[in-house]
Amino acid sequence: MCGFTAYFHIDTVSKDGDFEAPPMDLDGSLNLINHRGPDSRGVYVSSDGRCGLGHARLSIIDLAGGQQPLSNMSNNIHAVVNGELYDHDRLMLELQENGHQFKTKSDSELALHYYEDYDTDFVENLRGEFAIAIWDERKSRLVLARDRFGIKPVYYTQINGTFMAASEIKSFLAFGWEPEWDVNSIVHDGPAADFRTCFKGVYKLPPAHYMVITSDGSTAVKEYWVPEYANKNVEDPRSVEEMVQGVRDRLVEAVRLRLRADVPLGVYLSGGIDSSCIAGVAAKLLREKDPNAKLDTYSISFTGGKNFDEGDIAERTAEFCGATFNKIPVCEQDLIDNFEDAIWHIEQPLANLNGVGKYILSKHAREAGITVTLTGEGSDEHFIGYEFFQTDYLREPDNSSPGGFGRPTEDERKQLLKARLENPHMLSFKLEKSQNSPTANRWNNVVMQDYYGSLISSPAGLYVDKVIKRHGVPDSGSAMLESLSATSRSKARKYWHPVHSSLYLESRTFLPNVLLNSLGDRSEMAHSIEARTPFLDHHLCEYVNKLPPSVKIRYEGNGFNEKWILKEAMKPYITEEVYNRTKHPFVSPPTQPNRTPPSLQLMNRFLTKEKVEQLGWAKWSFVEAQQEVYLATADRLAFKNLLLIISYVIISEKFNVAPAMV
Repeated sequence: MCGFTAYFHIDTVSKDGDFEAPPMDLDGSLNLINHRGPDSRGVYVSSDGRCGLGHARLSIIDLAGGQQPLSNMSNNIHAVVNGELYDHDRLMLELQENGHQFKTKSDSELALHYYEDYDTDFVENLRGEFAIAIWDERKSRLVLARDRFGIKPVYYTQINGTFMAASEIKSFLAFGWEPEWDVNSIVHDGPAADFRTCFKGVYKLPPAHYMVITSDGSTAVKEYWVPEYANKNVEDPRSVEEMVQGVRDRLVEAVRLRLRADVPLGVYLSGGIDSSCIAGVAAKLLREKDPNAKLDTYSISFTGGKNFDEGDIAERTAEFCGATFNKIPVCEQDLIDNFEDAIWHIEQPLANLNGVGKYILSKHAREAGITVTLTGEGSDEHFIGYEFFQTDYLREPDNSSPGGFGRPTEDERKQLLKARLENPHMLSFKLEKSQNSPTANRWNNVVMQDYYGSLISSPAGLYVDKVIKRHGVPDSGSAMLESLSATSRSKARKYWHPVHSSLYLESRTFLPNVLLNSLGDRSEMAHSIEARTPFLDHHLCEYVNKLPPSVKIRYEGNGFNEKWILKEAMKPYITEEVYNRTKHPFVSPPTQPNRTPPSLQLMNRFLTKEKVEQLGWAKWSFVEAQQEVYLATADRLAFKNLLLIISYVIISEKFNVAPAMV
């Protein structure tokens, strides 16, 4: 686990053919992301000065010998690796039997050896979360790769003939990068909807992609892994019992692999099934090796909002698992006090305070001595966990269900769908939008992209008139769909059940850009915490994707039992309370009306007319009106809009962004 930074001078040839490679401040770049790897650091600069790799290390495996950058035995291929590669002990033995010699016992070195054997296809052999930069002297090229779900970040940009890549955008500041707003990306929610950022010319390498940058400056971004789903027209021949066992075996294996660490390990525990079954499996596996093993669990307890506080049920789960329980009470004032620092680490706007809660949780876990945690992210995107997926489940019959298991009758399905579509509060946005979505015909009649847009978008009224005239009205739904491959969009229309189309959309956009960012890597690594996500083990995910929708969300006559197959598979590892509990998403409590909210402190500090207009693209009159609405009614939509603009003001100050020219 680490942070890395890299540069490649691609425009460095003088008239006489000699290289003219200006020196780059690798140490300064690493200083800006030292929180990602405070244990040690290393740099590599090619003999001609064209390429440099920097690494800030958080020691997890091979504490004494796993220093980076890594080099092969011939010293002509060099790499920095961020993340964890699992099952490495077995894989290293296989490679050694085939003639490979290892310099370290670190899992990261696997990437280097697989690259020697398979070139850019090396990523197919990697299991885990990773971001990798490889300098190949033989071919004078830089190769970047990102894990299948985007758990680990990779950003890149190019200025003055130099290509740059890093774990965090702030690293580029030491290389002389001068931030500018990407106004089109801001209007259409590029930071959360696709693979742009809020900065002009700075991009995210998409999940499951690698990138090759050659010596003449050409770049190629290519996909190496594509999620596949069950064919909606073909009944699954397997028994339900076989499917349950298949989920159990793969999830237990995913947890087992992620317990390998040479440092203290814990579990982030909430009141839901996702983290509860991770804790249950982890505790059992640890006790199989050591009967006296004790698992540490950490949970947020939101004070002042009982409906949002899962501390009590999490404590009961920890007791059931025989785990140590650590409860971190968090109030609204704590969230506000940590908002500015969280934005600096997350590097994109926040539409709510959930990410700040995760930021605080990670801070406390690190102070308690924990370096590695297991978390439950990724379950909802594969087991149909969120309530709003139910509408898309009802759009078509599930013809892949074995013997019709778990699905409503056709009359029931149609009645349930009609009732949901006639509900004016469906998906938290108006019925007219859901029926007349401009993107639905592109995406199997699904409107989930519009729902996501309602969570992350600012209305057109925020932007000055010139911005709307030039860039159009906000349309993050289209941005999300356009970020998906055309091949996947075609498969969704022809072969996938609508609810699987929704899961795919969530897992390729909202999951990497929001959940695994503000609620994942950036909040955790801000405090030097490595989080591992068993639900995003790609062997497990490939299996679950091919299951019929009706075993994931089972209709039981009086309603839906979400994540049914996960509950059945994990029944031996969880309490009856968790087994019977309905999904409760991780959400911080809303501000209560008729009181002065702590968030007013943020508004007074950052939402001044001067600071808002300094952005160059925001309209002060809109911000002022939203403040009045929020302070009078505690309206959540107004609060979302205010948090977004506060985020941008903080980013503008932290990164010293010049006003946009519109």
